[in-house]
Amino acid sequence: MLSIATKILRDYGRVLGQLEPGSYGLPEASLPHSKLSIREATKAAIKAVGPERPEIREALIRGYVYLAQFVPEPDVALLLCVRAPNEPGFDLKQNLDALKIVNRIKLDMAQALGEIQALAA
Repeated sequence: MLSIATKILRDYGRVLGQLEPGSYGLPEASLPHSKLSIREATKAAIKAVGPERPEIREALIRGYVYLAQFVPEPDVALLLCVRAPNEPGFDLKQNLDALKIVNRIKLDMAQALGEIQALAA
């Protein structure tokens, strides 16, 4: 199981390594494995690493939390359409819908952090 988890996390790490800093609302389809597979692989790796490797545990925790940034394609498309009120094409409803997605991502990240920290403790 750990060798499979390592492969999944290596693949996921490659995707993360290609991202621009500050990216959010990323297409779920760009993940090399399902979110569930990546979550389970991360949990297995955290258990295997143990507290003697805090730098690896921190990287695993960050990757676990960042997984919430990957959302379905329709959400990505909506996030890309956000406009400032003074820009042509501004749509208040569309911007509010995008804000709901951003807030959901933040909530999912906070929940993931609590979940993985409890496991890592």
